Amino acid sequence: MHKLTAQQKLFVEEFGNLYASYGFKRMNGLIIGLLLTTPEALSLGEICRLLNRSKGLISEATRRLNSLGFIKKSSGADSRKDYYVADDEIFINVFHFNMGTVRKNISLAETFLNQLSNDKSQEQKRWRENLAMMEIFYEHMNDFYKEFDTVWRKKKKALYRTK
Repeated sequence: MHKLTAQQKLFVEEFGNLYASYGFKRMNGLIIGLLLTTPEALSLGEICRLLNRSKGLISEATRRLNSLGFIKKSSGADSRKDYYVADDEIFINVFHFNMGTVRKNISLAETFLNQLSNDKSQEQKRWRENLAMMEIFYEHMNDFYKEFDTVWRKKKKALYRTK
């Protein structure tokens, strides 16, 4: 039976708070934080017990996190139970999730800029300027993210070669 140290508990709480500050559900951060601290896979029941939360809440959150590639199912001592670990690619998967949000911002700006393209009125001028700035900003961020992704993959490959 797993038991968390004071340091692990603090990390899990802080990770939950961090996720909440990004606009994610705090529960998602708690689960990920917990799985990052444990050396082996945890069953759904163990996650519930360690986080002191209901099985329904944990089950819903783990399904969502699994579908996003943040955590993954794993084998455990009892083959009839679902076990979870933090996905090996969690950090880049979170990054790609964020890149999706950036692309949605670009698309939103483009859509409304196109709709306003024929409206040259002064009333819409500021809105068009803001949308143009939004589009440029998020396109630049998207370019930065693409470069970061490329650099990270090279760095990760080099890290694994040295181990």
